[in-house]
Amino acid sequence: MQIGDYVGQIHPASDMILKKGIVVEAKKESYEVQWLSFNKDFWMEFEGEAFAELNKRYLLTRMSYNRSNDKADIIILSKVGANGVG
Repeated sequence: MQIGDYVGQIHPASDMILKKGIVVEAKKESYEVQWLSFNKDFWMEFEGEAFAELNKRYLLTRMSYNRSNDKADIIILSKVGANGVG
């Protein structure tokens, strides 16, 4: 993963994409993703305003992932180009 990659977090038991985001920092041992959107059906946003606010507050955060963690379920949706743009 490198800065600018568009990534998704998939459900561990299916191919459902739970969240989508951008890699905003890349280090030797880890990378950070700023989550931009989430699967509103899976995260129960349809249950009302309280869930909608909690989802935005806790799901659309900046998260760090260790590169050696093969259980993070992060996949590349679009790789950044050689010139730094997707």
